Amino acid sequence: MDSIKSITYLALFLFSFTCLSQTKTIVLYNEDGTTLTKEQFLTSSRLKDKFSVYYENDTIKYGIVLNRIKFGTISPSTFSELKNYLTQLSGTPILAEQNIVINYLNKTPLTSQNKQPKSSWNVLDRDYTKGLHRIADIRQFWIYHPETDELDYYQKNNINWISDTANFFKSTFFPFDVRYANYLLIKPDGSYFYQLSEHSKYTIWDRAKSFF
Repeated sequence: MDSIKSITYLALFLFSFTCLSQTKTIVLYNEDGTTLTKEQFLTSSRLKDKFSVYYENDTIKYGIVLNRIKFGTISPSTFSELKNYLTQLSGTPILAEQNIVINYLNKTPLTSQNKQPKSSWNVLDRDYTKGLHRIADIRQFWIYHPETDELDYYQKNNINWISDTANFFKSTFFPFDVRYANYLLIKPDGSYFYQLSEHSKYTIWDRAKSFF
């Protein structure tokens, strides 16, 4: 089993576990499924490279501390599936020597909650992709969660946003709903790096320079 899919199974376990609870309670975990005390949870949540997400149903509340950044390696079969999936979505094959950058837009709050009609996020600037291509041989993709409601806000007329129709990236890398967007870097050998939630184009450029 790929290590990157263990998070998905943890999420499924947590949802299954909640169905067994008969009283409203609070359970706290870290990303690998280890139970935390309240003090441990709060301490971990405050670390710069971590943050927490919260879920609730009729019988239970729980919080999970996630790693904001992660390094790993995709198995050859999963990497082949990923490249075939991106080729299907984009209509253009990925060459064996090309690096991959994914900008992944999470399921986010309603557009009406935003104070401006268009996002000023600098990853949407025209020079962002130009900067990437000066770093390495990179194929860059704009992928969004199928249920996102903010494509107008994130400049869909200027950005070639593609829906993660099969939920491949959600199930493989990003099973937990966090705010805003994540980014994912993948080398030709299948090694990868990702960062969850808020970031800038400068963050991606700097990480791409060191990673690729």
